[in-house]
Amino acid sequence: MSTSAQRRRFLSLSGRAAECIQCPRLASEQAILSDRNGSLDAEVVFVAEAPGRFGAARTGIPFSGDQSGKNFEILLAHIGLTRDDVFVTNAVLCNPLENGNNRRPTTKEIDTCSGFLEETLEIIQPSVVVTLGTVGLEAINRLTGMRFKLGEVLAKPQKLATFTLLALYHPSPRVVNWRRPLFRQKRDFSRIRRLLEKPA
Repeated sequence: MSTSAQRRRFLSLSGRAAECIQCPRLASEQAILSDRNGSLDAEVVFVAEAPGRFGAARTGIPFSGDQSGKNFEILLAHIGLTRDDVFVTNAVLCNPLENGNNRRPTTKEIDTCSGFLEETLEIIQPSVVVTLGTVGLEAINRLTGMRFKLGEVLAKPQKLATFTLLALYHPSPRVVNWRRPLFRQKRDFSRIRRLLEKPA
């Protein structure tokens, strides 16, 4: 069970994220980091790219309100987990837009947000970190000094100093339709369940 000190530290972190205006192009956007991201007791933390304009940027909850969120819920259910069991965050906490559409976060934006991600992981101390897509993996690479490439480590657990990393594809419609169908992503997600079932 999360401690009061842990909850206070997370409340402070989410408050600082809400007040952050370090990225000029994101200064008017809302940082998505709150108790709605998930459980501070989670053994698994998911790190994706950024809030989507039809998803978290509207709902305040990562992977909700759009098709990526629906796919994520299907994948979670496939391995017997719910939102209450996990914590979901992003490499960049605000929705990056260009001409009204989602855009890929810049390297500088990922770097600027890296402190929030690092402290989130310190607070929760998950046993497994699952990156969803190349940007989430890039963020973890920058924190750990690693150089993992998604194509080389896809669904292959990597034991790091404080957690096991599992790099997976993003469940967006584009990825599901063109790169990694949902049935294959379900198979990838099954690795999470196997990691959680391993004896300590």
